[in-house]
Amino acid sequence: MVQELTRILKEVRFPESAPAAYPVFFRTYSRKYNNKRESWAEVCDRTLTGLKKLGKLTQEQANLIDKMQKQLKSLTSGRWLWVGGTEWVDRPENFSGSYNCTSTNVIDWRAFGLMMDLAMQGSGTGGVLEPQYISQLPIIRNQLQVNVIGAIGATPVEQRRHNTEVEFDYANNAVRFHVGDSRQGWVKSYQSLLELSSDEKFDASKPVQITVDISDVRPSGEPLKGFGGMANPIKLPTLYDRCANILNKAIGRQLTSVECCILIDEAAV
Repeated sequence: MVQELTRILKEVRFPESAPAAYPVFFRTYSRKYNNKRESWAEVCDRTLTGLKKLGKLTQEQANLIDKMQKQLKSLTSGRWLWVGGTEWVDRPENFSGSYNCTSTNVIDWRAFGLMMDLAMQGSGTGGVLEPQYISQLPIIRNQLQVNVIGAIGATPVEQRRHNTEVEFDYANNAVRFHVGDSRQGWVKSYQSLLELSSDEKFDASKPVQITVDISDVRPSGEPLKGFGGMANPIKLPTLYDRCANILNKAIGRQLTSVECCILIDEAAV
């Protein structure tokens, strides 16, 4: 490992005036392939390959970008440095992961789910919480009681659910989540919890009992094969109860902008 890092350091030519460049680069932009870290030149080659395909660049344009990037005079977005040129970003559901920043008008529960999805792709999420938008949010009517069961990583890899499954039992004012082992699975479980707070099919005179099974979620440190990096579900088990506590304080009214901010922040798991 030390020899590998030494080799890469010799290839990287960051200026001495930027001592933090090395840890930032290896932490944030250098992907690992076959147990080897990319050098700066390799990151430039990977991202340029993606740009040429995306923008249908001429060779002259590609040469200019290559020169500017390797000389540190002009760079792609930080997110593109991580995902550019990968198979992951070629899939439509991941396109937003190449953007540094996004902005979402918060008008319904789907907006909250979208922002969590964007955040898990690495994109900066901005929620527009002006009165004309959040006034469209539903009134909170149901008290939520959450019970998290199972242990992260308990389900064998080959038996894990990829998508979140939600089972409704309106007769008993109860719901059961099986949280899927995917970005989309986490997002659906979060958004579904928010939706329960205003679901008119439940009896608002008594709490909605929510059972959240997290057994299918991969444990910390397990590789994320497409996006890259490692899984880190350390905050997931307490996410649902934290969100329920925020929603329960708003029963009988709409969320305030501050409460919206807190809910958005909770989704940064």
